[in-house]
Amino acid sequence: MSTRQRDTSTYRPHAGELVLDRRTGRTGIYMDTLGGEHYLRPEGGGREWTAEPHQVSPVPGPRDSTEWDHLR
Repeated sequence: MSTRQRDTSTYRPHAGELVLDRRTGRTGIYMDTLGGEHYLRPEGGGREWTAEPHQVSPVPGPRDSTEWDHLR
């Protein structure tokens, strides 16, 4: 039995889930984890960026539909 403990504070998103990159303050769609980094894509499309797993969390609170007006 291993004495090593898991870091239970790290959030584990599901593919396609909207998440918050707390380091940059940006929200993005979680794509995958490769090489220990989460790959996120902007909600409106665009270039992926990487985020450290400990810096990613669920988007807080309900989203207001007026936030999407600039994308229509």
